[in-house]
Amino acid sequence: MKNKKSGFWNFILSWIPGCSEMYMGFMKMGLSLMAVFWGIILASIVLNLGPLMFLAMIAWFYSFFHARNMYHMDDELFRVTEDRYLFDVDSLTASSEKIAKRYRKIIAIVLVVLGIVLVFRGLYSAVEFVLPEIVKAIYRRAAYYLPQVIVGIGIIAIGKVMLDGKKKELYGDDAEDRKQDGGVMQDGSEENNGTERNE
Repeated sequence: MKNKKSGFWNFILSWIPGCSEMYMGFMKMGLSLMAVFWGIILASIVLNLGPLMFLAMIAWFYSFFHARNMYHMDDELFRVTEDRYLFDVDSLTASSEKIAKRYRKIIAIVLVVLGIVLVFRGLYSAVEFVLPEIVKAIYRRAAYYLPQVIVGIGIIAIGKVMLDGKKKELYGDDAEDRKQDGGVMQDGSEENNGTERNE
């Protein structure tokens, strides 16, 4: 049940992303904020991507002021506010399916490489004490940079899907036909210009 409850505990819980929303009864909102904040931190640690912590700070500030604005919202508006996820789950699912279909091979390669990295890390931990220093140095560099390369490939794939989707939104299914028609018209105009020059 949605309720503003104690102002003191609302303020205290506002410092933890998502907790104040859950305290007031907005479970989906709170879960979304909490998942984004801790997900970014987890990705930053696991993938050795320190700059991601900047995004975690942005998510924290957004969550804090979102909670405070929710608490100070007009009572009538508070009652009619719908508890929903901050992201459109259906759109995310459709985008994930599109990415999976179009870049199945790339995703498969990324998953295989991640699996190899995890297995390699486990094996390395078991035999680290008998390995020479040169092997340890190579492993450390590979373990540091390889996840970043994998993330970069994934970002490129997602960006390409977004660009293709924008083109389809602008031109529809006839985007390729428009290119072909434009080429034909251009060729035709060039032929006409050549004919006029000859005359």
